[in-house]
Amino acid sequence: MVVVLFVLFAWFCIHVWISLPHKLPLAVNFLLFMAIEIMLTNKLTVIGYDLQLFIMNQSIPHFLSLIIHNDLTVPFILLAFANTFLTTRNARVRWGISVYAVVLQFATGYALRWNDVITDNGWNFLCETLMIILLMAYTLLAGRILQIMAAKEGWMR
Repeated sequence: MVVVLFVLFAWFCIHVWISLPHKLPLAVNFLLFMAIEIMLTNKLTVIGYDLQLFIMNQSIPHFLSLIIHNDLTVPFILLAFANTFLTTRNARVRWGISVYAVVLQFATGYALRWNDVITDNGWNFLCETLMIILLMAYTLLAGRILQIMAAKEGWMR
């Protein structure tokens, strides 16, 4: 059941990203997705395995849920955030997508804990908040750099 929940989360996040009216070019989105994946894999490795700030459940459905969360849900939340934030100048839309990104990351993180996929061991709300802010800042920085590169290379429409 836990795998189904995270597949639905991933489906929803992918659907939101696909249905955005304005997106960055495909090459920028692809490179940004890869940059986000590198950061998320390193985050999971350092925080989960090296620092052991949370303990992961060893069952296969729980492991698959964590992988779906880490490799699909969060990257597509961040892609939707970056695409909307970097392609619009409307402050309301920017605030809205920021709230969407923060709330959905908190909700999926809470779902991991609620379904016993991970157990906190020194990880707290402040650490989670700081990690979400850093991930969003990293995504915006990488997206802006890739957007500038795309404009120089002529990939922008």
